[in-house]
Amino acid sequence: MDTLASYDELPYDSLPLPETQPDFLAAVAKLHGFDAPDPRRARILELGCAQGGNLIPLAWRWPESDCVGVELSRVQAEAGAAFIKRLGLPNVRIVHGDLAALPEDLGAFDYIIAHGVFSWVPPTVQQALLDVCRRHLSPQGVAYVSFNVAAGWATLLPLREALLARTAGVAHAPQRYAAARAVLDQLSREWDDPVLLDEIAYLKTAAPSYLFHEYLADCNTPMSFGEFAAQLDAHGLRYVGEAGPRRAVVELEDAWGLIPESMAGRWLDAECALDDALGTRFRRALIARADASCAQPPKADALDELAFYADLASDEQLDLEHDSAQGFVNPAGNKFLVENALAKAALIALSSAYPRALCYSDLIAALHAVRDGFGVAGEGDAARFRQAWFSLVLMHCVMPTLPAQAAPELADELGSHPHAHALARLQAATPGWVVSGTRHVAIDLDAPARELLQRMDGSRDQAALVMEMGTYLTGAGIALPPEQRAQRVDFLLWQLVRQGVCMAG
Repeated sequence: MDTLASYDELPYDSLPLPETQPDFLAAVAKLHGFDAPDPRRARILELGCAQGGNLIPLAWRWPESDCVGVELSRVQAEAGAAFIKRLGLPNVRIVHGDLAALPEDLGAFDYIIAHGVFSWVPPTVQQALLDVCRRHLSPQGVAYVSFNVAAGWATLLPLREALLARTAGVAHAPQRYAAARAVLDQLSREWDDPVLLDEIAYLKTAAPSYLFHEYLADCNTPMSFGEFAAQLDAHGLRYVGEAGPRRAVVELEDAWGLIPESMAGRWLDAECALDDALGTRFRRALIARADASCAQPPKADALDELAFYADLASDEQLDLEHDSAQGFVNPAGNKFLVENALAKAALIALSSAYPRALCYSDLIAALHAVRDGFGVAGEGDAARFRQAWFSLVLMHCVMPTLPAQAAPELADELGSHPHAHALARLQAATPGWVVSGTRHVAIDLDAPARELLQRMDGSRDQAALVMEMGTYLTGAGIALPPEQRAQRVDFLLWQLVRQGVCMAG
């Protein structure tokens, strides 16, 4: 196969995916008692990398890494290669090709990323993907493989079947997407199942590429975790842990004293049962070679070996003295209820430090400094805090990383001449590219903000940026008084500083 026509016609959004960061994956592995390679000098392979919106920022962040992307859509692969050439980044390349026919001389990789591939390809390609993981993972390397889970998809398959049947006569992806939107309107009037109606409402707001490739593509084969684990075993691979957010985790009874190999079977059975109980819809599995060290269910004791970061806000008057449930929200709109008083103080400390991370011992000191600042006395219950923090990490309210994976030299202040790094400026200047923050998140920027970012090359002071943006806004038909224009530019500049795209010095 030379290309994927549907992906050429309607490319999937090429975004930074925080849960695929190698330092995050290494931290998740550490929670499971598994030591993954150092991400700073790793070889990273991404299968189905689209135009590189996820891979290229990883290569930029770790200049000593070696990154390779494989993409079957010729349009997306060529767009990514052109972007890399313009950026002049030497440690990343995107190959147009089929993952089922990779050259044997690619060598070993410490991290393999396959997001949005496994469930959306034929069984033969699924087997090829797992073969790639077995052949090309380094001895302690880990692979991230996401897939749709049967437990959660059982109630959604009627929607996919209806969309496929009612748009079957439409050939090209954009036209079929338009037809599917009309079908969603019809189904919202015909059906009364609340689960399906909620999904229809979501699909009406989702990206066109998501609706098409999830519900109209030829392949979407959810499977149980047990089936997935059996396939891993058949290919000489083993499960390490779940890289996605979890609101419940496996706890094995009577496991005291058991070595990881002895509890592996019970652990996998418990994961299957958990999926059935929760109606799990999507998994982000972390896997390794079968001859690598054996992992185990996550343990709170491993928090001591990690560092953490978070970008959260709360509209409530936070009570840092008593345990009472209060709400926090991240920039993606995900909401978290946090009860433990020490944990609430820790979230304030982390959000103040963002995008920097704090190791566990520094976090403890920082949370007590926050409490002291609010006049709260007492040390609190350290054991209860640890368990609460463990839950917040598993839910991705807080993101774990490795202590050695400190953020690069970041600007704490705007400086006299605000200077964004070259990757962010090129992303802002290139249509269809999302600007990524230093913590591998997509930054939501409107057209004026993207224009401002392009001009932040260190040659202009803030007054010059305000003046040039005034000319741009006037030309775009946006009239703002000078004072509001200056305030708007100042706000955007500080937003970019917080997301780590501005260089220090």
